[in-house]
Order: sequence, then structure tokens, then C-alpha cells
Amino acid sequence: MKLKKLLAAALAAALTLAGCGTTVLSAEETKELLALSQKTMATVESMAAEMTMEMDMSMGEETAETTTVAKILTQQNPLRMQMNLSATLEDGTEAQNMQMYAEEEDGKLRTYVLAANTWYSQTMELGSLAQYNAEENVTLYLSNLADFSATATEKINDIEATKIEGTLKKDVLQKVLAESGMTETAAAMGVTEEQLAALTESVKSLPLTLWIDADGYVLKYEMNLTEVMQKIMDKAMEAADSTDASSAVKVEKTSISMVCSQFNAVKEITIPEEAKNAESISANQ
Repeated sequence: MKLKKLLAAALAAALTLAGCGTTVLSAEETKELLALSQKTMATVESMAAEMTMEMDMSMGEETAETTTVAKILTQQNPLRMQMNLSATLEDGTEAQNMQMYAEEEDGKLRTYVLAANTWYSQTMELGSLAQYNAEENVTLYLSNLADFSATATEKINDIEATKIEGTLKKDVLQKVLAESGMTETAAAMGVTEEQLAALTESVKSLPLTLWIDADGYVLKYEMNLTEVMQKIMDKAMEAADSTDASSAVKVEKTSISMVCSQFNAVKEITIPEEAKNAESISANQ
């Protein structure tokens, strides 16, 4: 049970297609496609996305596997979001289920969350939901991808796309971790931002894969956070004075993928009246 509690703590804060074949575009063609994608994605005003986060761990013979799925609609300028999020353990047990709306107001983000049949509202910073904002993430990733190459062509939602594999540049890792929810995950496990920053310095690379269609739309992206999560877990166990071999936790897999669709085609996102009448809570509650 100890491992499952650790995993649940991480998930509470953090709230594949197989490729094969040789290089399908030259290095220069791949660079041109990434440049096109930056221009294309900059024009996106609304979109739909489905985020899947997989976190698998083991401690001796005990294993814990959790999958979190978020179905998201987003409109930009001003920002408005609608999200349904659910998390399940490997035995099918539901660990989390919530519905959320968010809208930009006076430079802040007003959120409305339905949990346990009750609506709550809260004012947050605009970047607080960055891990669920596919357009914002893609903009960051496209301009900071290194050591990349086109490795295959695959279909995402029946649309042919070029699969580009690379790593994110070291100087943006802190921002990426914050926007992927890993900063909150680390905090929930007793790892401070300063400690996380030090851990990041020792991270060898942060693998990222993008699937981009001929018009430059990013149809899917996938980020491998296994190495980062292992370092966070090691530091958390060290802080808890649990460093003996019998209590060592191995992070088998931590990955986030986002499948994107309905570019510039999402209709008006309407926030329910019962949500707008919700009880307001402070950021510290």
C-alpha cells in the first residue's frame, strides 16, 4: 500500500503509436517543417485535445500503475477552457474524476471545478493550467527542440503526419517541468523547487516526440519524464529517510502525451450557471 499512496500523492498534484522505418525527411526539410509548424500553430485560436499521463512504479514485487486522461477544449484570446479529467489505477479503481471550466478575467484565470457533486470556484494565475494548454506547450516545444530528426510517417486520427524525435534544450527544462505539472508533483512529495532545480541540472535529456502534418499542425506530442520522476522519487525517499534497498521505488514509466484536433473549429465554451454560482475558495485551501 505504501507505493500506491506515493503514486496517489504524485497524481493529486500532477493532475502510442509505434514508429518504424528510416528518416523520411532530410535535416533541412525537418527544420523547415518545424518552422512551418511554429507559424501554423501561432494562428490557432481554438482546439480540442486529449491528454494521457501514464505513471508506473514498482517497489520490490509491488507495482502501481495509474493512467490519467483529460479531454480538453480550449479557446484563446481570452483564454477559456473546458476539461473532463479522470484517473484510474491498474485494477480499474477510479482515483480521480472531475469536470472543470476556466476563463480569463483581468489577467487572472477564474476556474470552476465540479468534484464530489459540488462546484467550487477559484482565482488562479494564468499559467496555472499550462500543462493542459496544448497550444501553449507546442509553442514552447517547437522553438526549443534539439538533436531532432524525422523518423517515420504515421497517421494520427486518419491524418498522415511526420514523426519527429528530439530532446528539449537544457535551458528550458525548468519551464517545461513547471508547465507539465512536475513542480507541483515534486512539492507534494516533499521536494522543494530549489531541490528540483538542482535535480534538473543532472537530467541528461528530456525526450520529446512530435507528429506534424503537411500544413504544420501538431497532431500529437509525447514527452518522456521517466528520468525526472525517478530523481524526484529518489529525493523524496531520501527526505523521508527511506533509502534502504527494500523500500527503493523504481519509476518504470512516466509519460505525457497529447492528441490534438479541431483546430480553429471549437464552438463557444459555455460555463454552466451552477458553476458560476459556486462557492469561492482561496488558493491556500
